[in-house]
Amino acid sequence: MPDSPFWSVILPTYRREKVLCDTVQHLLNLSYPNYELLVIDQTPDHEAPTEQFLLDCRKRFPDRFRHRIVAKANLPRARNIGAKMARGSFLLYCDDDIIPPVNLIELHRANLDRPGIGAATGGVHVERKKMPPKPRPCIITPNGRVVDFWEHEVPKGTTDSLRGGNMSISRQLATDVGLFDENYIGRANNEETDFSLRILRRGYQIAYDPAAAIVHLGYPTGGSRASKDSDEGRYFFESHHNNAYFFAKNFQQRYLPFFLKRELGWILIKQAIFQGHPERAVPSLRGLWLGYRAGLRNRS
Repeated sequence: MPDSPFWSVILPTYRREKVLCDTVQHLLNLSYPNYELLVIDQTPDHEAPTEQFLLDCRKRFPDRFRHRIVAKANLPRARNIGAKMARGSFLLYCDDDIIPPVNLIELHRANLDRPGIGAATGGVHVERKKMPPKPRPCIITPNGRVVDFWEHEVPKGTTDSLRGGNMSISRQLATDVGLFDENYIGRANNEETDFSLRILRRGYQIAYDPAAAIVHLGYPTGGSRASKDSDEGRYFFESHHNNAYFFAKNFQQRYLPFFLKRELGWILIKQAIFQGHPERAVPSLRGLWLGYRAGLRNRS
C-alpha cells in the first residue's frame, strides 16, 4: 500500500489469559503493512501458557510486538502509557477480548481521512444479540446523560463518543487534548466519553463506521469483572464515583438535579428496593459524593 503511515495498536489488558492470547494473535495478523502492537499488561502474574505465548511473540515479531508490564491497574493510565510508548503517527485502541476484521486499520484510516474528523470508532458485534436500527450510536445530552446504542444497527455517520475498545485518533491530537483522565477509577466507565468531549470541543467530529466493527466476546472473567467478582462494594463505589466525576467535571451545575435524580433513583430505588440489594447503597452513595467533589476540582 503506498503512503502507509505507521500505526500503533494499543491493547491494555487486565487478568486475561487465553482470550488475551487469541486477541493478540488476531491483532498480529492484521493486513495493514506498517504497524506495531503494544500490549500494556496490568496483570500481576499470568498463567504459564500465557507467559510462554507472550515470550514467543516477542521472539517471532521483534519489530512489531512490544509488551510492557505496569504495576498499577488503571485503564486510562494504561492507555496513556501506550500513547507515550507509541512510535506510530496514529493510535488504535482495542479491548483484550475481541475478534477484529483483518482490515481494521485500513477501515479506521479511511474514516480519519474524512474532512473535519478528529477521531473514529467502529461498530461492535455482540454474540447472540440482534437489535433494531437506531440513527446514532451514542448521544450526550446537555445534562450529562450518555445514551448509547452500540449493539444496534446504526448507519455510517458521526457520534458523540468513542467506544473504548475500538477507537482511533492521531497521536498528535490525542496529546493535544491531554490524553485520558487517570482520575477515572476501577472499570473507568465514562473515561472514553470524557476524552471524546475534549475532541469535540476542539471543533472536530467523531466518525462512526459500522463496517469497522469488532466482535466483542464479553469474556466472563478478567477485565472490569475482576473488581465486581472480588469486591462488589468497591465495584459500585467506583462506578458511581466515575459517573459523578464525569458530570461534575464536564457539565453545568444547573443540571445537577437531573443528574441526582438519575443516580439516586438507580441506587435507592432500582438497586436497593426492586433488585433487593440495599447493601450496595452505602458504597454507591460514598462514591457519588467523592466523585462529585473530585470532578469539581478538575472542571474543564
